[in-house]
Amino acid sequence: MHTWVAETTGCDPAVVGFIDIDDTGYIDMLFVDPSAARRGVASQLLDHAERYSAANDIARLSVHASVTARPFFRRHGFRTVETRRPQIGNVVFVNYLMIKPMPV
Repeated sequence: MHTWVAETTGCDPAVVGFIDIDDTGYIDMLFVDPSAARRGVASQLLDHAERYSAANDIARLSVHASVTARPFFRRHGFRTVETRRPQIGNVVFVNYLMIKPMPV
């Protein structure tokens, strides 16, 4: 697993986001602190993961995106290939398997 962290700059830096990607191109987690939302942090983290993938001959990125994350990934060129409904206990979630082919 490869992880990159986004931090604020200045005299008191703070972590505002991170992304995890494995050697197959699966994005396990992408998180941005709500206080840093809508500032391009997630886009920068995803861009870094895409550059890493291209440099390491990873053919595609994939993610299980939540309902709220799906539009973000769609804007970044991912397409939905499956709607999933995982269940934990009695709670059923909806998420989407999304992929983005990478140039190799």
